[in-house]
Amino acid sequence: MPGRIIRWKVKDPFDPNRALIRMSWNKYNLYALATRNAPEDLTRKSVFQQKWTAKRELRAYHVPNITERQLIQRHWSARLPLQQMTQAEKDRLPPVQALAFAETERRLDVVVFRSHFASSIWQARSFVIQGHVKVNGKPCAYPARSLEDGDMVTVDYNVVPTIGKDDSGKPIFKRVDYMAPWMFLPAYLEVDYQTCSTVFLRTPLPQPDQVEVPSPFPPDWHQLVYEWYSSIYKKKLSVKTNPNLQPPVVIEGQTIKLKPKFAEIRRRDDKEAASLRKKRRNEREEAARATREAKKETTRPGGEPSAAGEPAKNEKY
Repeated sequence: MPGRIIRWKVKDPFDPNRALIRMSWNKYNLYALATRNAPEDLTRKSVFQQKWTAKRELRAYHVPNITERQLIQRHWSARLPLQQMTQAEKDRLPPVQALAFAETERRLDVVVFRSHFASSIWQARSFVIQGHVKVNGKPCAYPARSLEDGDMVTVDYNVVPTIGKDDSGKPIFKRVDYMAPWMFLPAYLEVDYQTCSTVFLRTPLPQPDQVEVPSPFPPDWHQLVYEWYSSIYKKKLSVKTNPNLQPPVVIEGQTIKLKPKFAEIRRRDDKEAASLRKKRRNEREEAARATREAKKETTRPGGEPSAAGEPAKNEKY
């Protein structure tokens, strides 16, 4: 019976029923942004519903092309960026949790989109994978690469949607429909459109009366998302660092409480002993398998022993 062919429908990122805002110049995305006059009122929902709604909206905008596991493992940090300020500046400071997605702004594909070298985050990702993007003069095919302060990103001008050519073949600026709402530059990027390059200056920092991470959502929503993901991040981190969550030390069938240093040594020794036992068991199984194969070779198909295995007989004349 032939195997079944499973088909599934990929969700449309610009589905009007969901109306999620994305990093894209798409006209449907612009319509979703224009028709959303004010953020949704979350005060009538429970705390869990508030966090989940904010997480859904902000994840769709900031990291639509990676999974939540990749976000937590690669780009999430419970420690937010800070800088020295006067007391007057601190009084005008928005919630510092608004910088929850500051680490994602270091991604190579995000920097390409913020620099207006791609019309969407998905197009920026494809440019990187296809080899049209260089970092510090060297080709880089990893969209998730985290840029360091001072790294220069260069994009091939032949693929930039805002660059065309005149009759003589000279590059000129080309206007793209629905691009106006996204034509702004963050303070942590320095873009040179003559060479299609941008320099990542620094990580986004808290500033008085403004949030450096571009987002169409208020800082309070970022605060809810920070609480949502930080709880998951700390829970996964505590399993690795908290000795109370480590497997107990068992010696001769008894659970013994040791100091963390000696408990770690004992666990390592137990792991090595288990791997050695597994290796020996595999060797025994391999030897038994070889013995069975040898017996099969010395036996005839009819069940009689082969000539090589027959004992010598005295012939009678």
